[in-house]
Amino acid sequence: MKIFPFKKSILSLIIICFLSCSSVKTATVSGKVSAIQKGKDGYTVTIENAKGNFFHGTISIPNMSYPQLFKQAEIGDTITVKGEVWKMGKEKQISVREILELKKKNNAEAKITGIVQSVEKGKDGYTAKIKTTEGTIYFAVISIPNLGSTEKYRTFKIGENATLFGEIWKMGDNNRITVRKILD
Repeated sequence: MKIFPFKKSILSLIIICFLSCSSVKTATVSGKVSAIQKGKDGYTVTIENAKGNFFHGTISIPNMSYPQLFKQAEIGDTITVKGEVWKMGKEKQISVREILELKKKNNAEAKITGIVQSVEKGKDGYTAKIKTTEGTIYFAVISIPNLGSTEKYRTFKIGENATLFGEIWKMGDNNRITVRKILD
């Protein structure tokens, strides 16, 4: 009968599901962020631990135990995450439930002053294109999480002067500043 192969397929599927589910365990992974891929509700981060092993961590707001503690990592940061570890082929994966620690890479801190050229709204704030008096263009990432509270947050308009303090870094050829303080 043709029913027997069907039953065998279902049994095989159940066994595979059982084995794959039983190999999932909760763990903590620490290391340096070597790559980031943006996603719909967050991002996938590649973490290289001290032993040279790589983990691909899915960090998304819906999967976090406490969504308000979601943080954006950058390449070069050091991160410690907790979640379910599993394998997909030969790659180690972690579904992140908590970001236990995020140490930013050592970017130069600076104060910039300039005129707002444009404003692009984002999820937690916006990116303002600032032209300094020296003619240098900076893309300033201004968000409540980076500033630390809603009281420190302010929305700039095109043509306004802005004095900002934060970490300076590059993305491609663009100068960026992660704003930590709005000074005017």
